Amino acid sequence: MPNHLRELMPHFAKHEGNWIGTYTHIKPTGELVDTYEVRIFSEFPTDGSCDFRLNTHNVWADGRETRAAFDTVYRDGRLWFDGVLTGSMWEVDDFTVYLRFGYRDDPTIDVCEMIQISDDGQNRARTWHWFRDQKLFQVTLTNERRVG
Repeated sequence: MPNHLRELMPHFAKHEGNWIGTYTHIKPTGELVDTYEVRIFSEFPTDGSCDFRLNTHNVWADGRETRAAFDTVYRDGRLWFDGVLTGSMWEVDDFTVYLRFGYRDDPTIDVCEMIQISDDGQNRARTWHWFRDQKLFQVTLTNERRVG
């Protein structure tokens, strides 16, 4: 089954592939909350399971690890999450993708994320604003580079 997402969201398609970087979570006061390595694999499956899948692998310095996969479907010009994450993402321009999502098991949390990708497609930055009950409680800064 063909996946037409590359045609429907051509700037987002630049994000396909393997990325490695660092997540740094801070409080609005600037105090460090957590930092760890992130390994991302972004794909456009052709088996009909979803339109876009984000695979994450987080690794902490103490050896802890987590893995997750987030599937989306394309509808009305956006990719929609409806699993652990609920919300959507869309292209803002040829430099920026915007996400707005929450967590199914904690409806008090709302996250706004911007992703910017370099012109050569080799580097990207992500900034997340985390709100709980409509009050900012955390910011995440991510710096990533393409590794495949």
